Amino acid sequence: MGLRSGARRSSSGKSEWSVSGRALVFCGAMLLLADARWVLAAAAAAAVHELGHLAVLWMYGRRILGFRADLGGAVIRTEPLSARQELFCALAGPAAGLMTVLFARWVPRMALCALIQTGCNLLPIYPLDGGRVCRNIRNICCKDGPKGVQ
Repeated sequence: MGLRSGARRSSSGKSEWSVSGRALVFCGAMLLLADARWVLAAAAAAAVHELGHLAVLWMYGRRILGFRADLGGAVIRTEPLSARQELFCALAGPAAGLMTVLFARWVPRMALCALIQTGCNLLPIYPLDGGRVCRNIRNICCKDGPKGVQ
């Protein structure tokens, strides 16, 4: 869901990867209450989305400092990115989700979940990808950005 650049590494120097307990409890409850095929399709669509972000970060040669999945989504912490790099990284997740639709014939549940996740994630609300796209377009077009807006 989000990229945070300039994050600090852990004291051990290794990347920090975590999934919150609340997210695990929620996933467990969903497996009990919903059809497991839909839960797995949604999880697979989310994984493809995050892999889209990671692929572009890898393309730029940026290290991943941490990854956290919670009920609010996922956050990837990276080395500092320019506005243009963050723009492409923010677009990569939704693009990967839309590419999943090309395989709808073979994975229809996953394609539908990816389409819904992409639509929600592209809303122009920060810290969703759509909000990050808007913020970085503003920063690229207006070199200094509006005063008082972070």
